[in-house]
Amino acid sequence: MDIRKYEVLLKVIDKGSFAAAANELGYTPSGVSQMMSALEEECGVNLLQRSNRGVQLSKQGQVIYPYILKTINMKEKLEEKFEEVKGYNTGKLRIVGFSSTTCSLILPIVQTFRHLHPKVEVEILEENSPKIMADWIQSEVADIAITTRSPYFECEWINLEKHPYVAVFSKDNPLALQEKITAEQLRHEDVMMYKSAHGYDFAAGKYLNQENIKTISNFTSNSNYIMLHMIEETNSICIVTKMLWDFNRPMHPGLVARPLIPALMTDIILAVKSFNDCSNVANAFIKCTKTYIKNKK
Repeated sequence: MDIRKYEVLLKVIDKGSFAAAANELGYTPSGVSQMMSALEEECGVNLLQRSNRGVQLSKQGQVIYPYILKTINMKEKLEEKFEEVKGYNTGKLRIVGFSSTTCSLILPIVQTFRHLHPKVEVEILEENSPKIMADWIQSEVADIAITTRSPYFECEWINLEKHPYVAVFSKDNPLALQEKITAEQLRHEDVMMYKSAHGYDFAAGKYLNQENIKTISNFTSNSNYIMLHMIEETNSICIVTKMLWDFNRPMHPGLVARPLIPALMTDIILAVKSFNDCSNVANAFIKCTKTYIKNKK
């Protein structure tokens, strides 16, 4: 098995064309094309489909893709282990989180971590579905997830901190005169909620059910960016984490946020497949994260 061919395959999928992948890898487009044809011949299936929209995974390729990722990850972990044995703290670390969590929490930790471990290659992945994040941790597409707690994470995790939610709405809304918003008041408002491919945010969804708060059923989005713009243009209210609001507030001067009564909180967690099997660099990042959270309090 030529692992390099699989690495080239991943680059082709990422870039969507042989030419773009070749340009980044230092090959010729014809060289990449020949390499992919040879790989498909070795596998005995068509991994890619070519069209005027670019190069994409075929149906057979989509089935095999997770196993290719796992193979590449195992190769990288083996290389990391060699470096550990030699005494160097090098390797690759993949961290996944929401955009808001990434910008407000993950990036500051990464900056400290890179200062301490400059040889480690860090890749940050953004995903808005906790279920997909959990799947990525389980399949080792990502090494660490920093996100809100949900039932999807059946792997191992630790609590980092508790974080509040807020109600966000237009400054022109009469509720803007109040310091806090009650669940009773929300029952009489148009509540518009963010919804990923796997449903509402777990903590927010549970809160809505417990407090008997109905949401607008004929509109939603899996983009917080779109949701906040819709709130600006309507007389609706959205419930989001304060972390997300703090990140987006400068871009939405026409909106305000207020705490909820009763309060709505969520756990921010750090999740891995297994703490016992974490790589050297993952353990170093976990230690760095714990230190950052401790100093933050």
